[in-house]
Amino acid sequence: MTPARARRVLREDHLGASTFVEKAWHMIAIGNFADAESVLIQALSLAPSDSRGRSLLGWARMRQGRLDEAERVLIALLSENTLHAMARVNLGYVCLKKGQLDRAAELLVGSSRQSGDPKAALYAIFYRGLLHVVEKDFNEAEYCFRKSIVLAPNFIEGYYELGRAQVSSGKSDEARATWKDGNLANRFNVWGKRCGDAIRMLDRGAIAPSFS
Repeated sequence: MTPARARRVLREDHLGASTFVEKAWHMIAIGNFADAESVLIQALSLAPSDSRGRSLLGWARMRQGRLDEAERVLIALLSENTLHAMARVNLGYVCLKKGQLDRAAELLVGSSRQSGDPKAALYAIFYRGLLHVVEKDFNEAEYCFRKSIVLAPNFIEGYYELGRAQVSSGKSDEARATWKDGNLANRFNVWGKRCGDAIRMLDRGAIAPSFS
């Protein structure tokens, strides 16, 4: 193989990969994590070094419960760029799910205060809410979930988890109103549908499960 041919083979197609990355982000946003992973593998076959694609791959895997695989992807990203905001946020979520609460708090608090990546800040605040739920500090959890909705009114997952926090603190009527707002905001979104399901479960005296 000539040197010129080798360079062409090694050249990464970031433009082609970006189409797959955008598609994968949409899938993650609606909770379709398995299909997002498949699309991201295609993206990274075109541009293996694409940091956004790698970060989303870690995200898709962690939300499927494959925490060790996700952790390896995210730590590799952070070893290259310690300031990669979304990788830090998602690693915070992995630590939360592994029960490493102090480490999760360290990663999420700092990430929620940075201004360079608004999407990372949004999820850092939301994951802090999940952390407070684990700690049974439902007032702080409510604060974080409300803030996530203020930052992104179409973030229906925030409505869902806010309602769960309200039920946990004995505010069933407020939870019902929250889930109604989430369902009305986008009843075709998977989280909007779950808000509707949560209301029906509440009527039966059942507790809506956590999907986050």
